[in-house]
Amino acid sequence: MLVYFLLATPVMMDDGEQYEGFAELLARGHLDFKSFYGFQGLSFFAVPIFWLTGSKMSIIIASIIFSLLSIPLAYLVGRDYYQSKRAGLYFLILFLLTPYPYVTMMRGFQEAALLFFILLIIHAGVCQKVWTPLAWAIGGIVKPFALVLLPLFAKNFLTPSVRKFVWVLAALMVGVLYLGVSYYQTGHLINNAAINSYQGNFDTGNPPPLTESFVFGIKGYLRVAANLFLSFRKIMIPPLVVVLGALALLFNKNLKLRKEIVLAVILNFVLVGSLTFSFSKYLLPMTTLFALASVGYLLKYKWLMLLVFIDSFFVFLPIWNYFGHNFWSSYLIFFLPMVYVLGLWVVIHSASVSGFGE
Repeated sequence: MLVYFLLATPVMMDDGEQYEGFAELLARGHLDFKSFYGFQGLSFFAVPIFWLTGSKMSIIIASIIFSLLSIPLAYLVGRDYYQSKRAGLYFLILFLLTPYPYVTMMRGFQEAALLFFILLIIHAGVCQKVWTPLAWAIGGIVKPFALVLLPLFAKNFLTPSVRKFVWVLAALMVGVLYLGVSYYQTGHLINNAAINSYQGNFDTGNPPPLTESFVFGIKGYLRVAANLFLSFRKIMIPPLVVVLGALALLFNKNLKLRKEIVLAVILNFVLVGSLTFSFSKYLLPMTTLFALASVGYLLKYKWLMLLVFIDSFFVFLPIWNYFGHNFWSSYLIFFLPMVYVLGLWVVIHSASVSGFGE
């Protein structure tokens, strides 16, 4: 995947310029929420990269690092959830078949970093790590959609403990500091432009109130369904994986954290469905959980993975048409992750590799 990223030609666009501008100004000692819209969590990680390299694409370099770190993390999530090394490899395959985050990071988008924190929160929740709230809070300031994962670990922190209290306090401090400074500088909890950033230049002196980002109606929830299943919406994962994950959550009562995962999915559905604007990337927590739940069926019925490969082509193709051709010189290069995945799957099932049994 590093080779794949090095073959790309990043081009900073749209929101990426906001994140990069915030990071570069912060690297020079100025914390400025007023001049740059959006959630700036990733920009804090880009600061040391800017110090070291002076690159005007430090936000993209930070995302590449997070995307590469997500590869072993995805394996660990699948392995520890199912207590199976093969399951870890299957979930890694599904990660590589989710191109949107690692393609759009080449324009400065934050979804690759968001996916890293989603995986980190899921893994920490499954393993009941005491530091889970801090990972959750940091993920929340990268993109607030990570906050819907609260049910995965909330129950573990209902019992009193000094260690747990310290980590919960640290998580609250991250949120309070971020929101507090943003409010002090802008007069709003969030300097958010998504509601009208596509209708002209963003006025930093008069950002829209956060309440204007929400509306309640059937249209929003229909858009959520479209963002899960219609390929031209630049969906996150193959629709077949969504269906398999949903079936597993409905009927497999032995799934670990099943009720908590269902609640997190519902929270993601309600949050995105109530927004005045809706993109498939906002459903990344939900689609990651569906992918994790689907692994059980993929392990049991191995022919299903062939259908997932076919379905994945219709995920990659719209993203190539909309984003990928800007960064990779050929569609043959762009589709390399599918080649990697197919090779990995063949190795899993054809070679006798010591230590990679069930």
